[in-house]
Amino acid sequence: MPEIPVDLRCKTACAFVAGREHLKTQTPCQDFVAARESNEVTCISLANGADSRASSEIGAQVAVTATLAFVCKNFESLWQNMDKHNAKAAQRLVNRCLDAFRRKSAKLGGEINDLACSLSFVAYSRGRYLAGHLGDGVIASADADGQLQALSHPENGEPANSTLFLTDHKAASRLRLYRGQIEATTGFAIMSEGTAESLYHKSSGVPAPAIQKLLEWNATLPRKKMKEVLADNLQQSIASKTEDDCSLGLLSILKP
Repeated sequence: MPEIPVDLRCKTACAFVAGREHLKTQTPCQDFVAARESNEVTCISLANGADSRASSEIGAQVAVTATLAFVCKNFESLWQNMDKHNAKAAQRLVNRCLDAFRRKSAKLGGEINDLACSLSFVAYSRGRYLAGHLGDGVIASADADGQLQALSHPENGEPANSTLFLTDHKAASRLRLYRGQIEATTGFAIMSEGTAESLYHKSSGVPAPAIQKLLEWNATLPRKKMKEVLADNLQQSIASKTEDDCSLGLLSILKP
């Protein structure tokens, strides 16, 4: 494998909006997505709260916050050990989220299952990436020629129309982990199920071309402007086409 430059920089952008159903019922958006930069690691993470759980919008925030902190702190050990100890790495991350759920549920006076949510993340550091995905939604990547692919496709639970949550007893064994070196990749996108209705073609398993355009905008526009552009696109072009909440996180690799 060719030597990979380690000085590549990246930019992130995140947005989430309530879907039509939650706007009608005046209930909170159960999607959450955020980014963090620390220890020479940049990470984006997204969680989609379970509709049927009492505090899943809080669970989504807790899971994302815990994942960002864990991955930024442990990127190197995860990278080095993932091939030989993939199951252990998945268990470590799930345990970190469950610990955070227990602390939060104790404060809320509820049950840990009230916080159930799915999870996805992508992290970048020194020419390498890590990614993880549990449940529905999509992780997409784009190469230098603008070709898009789904790094991780949606996975449902049982029954078929349900999804997988961090609180499921098989969560660690179903958490899919990926790693790679950045060669011609220009960026990654993580999206919830609602966003995937517009930005992912289920029949072909290929992300929509709009992902590449959003990654290009994120790479070139000032952060404040990109935040406005992403929020507007999510609200007007994506959320309007689904009843579900919508969230989207972008990580663009900048050219030297």
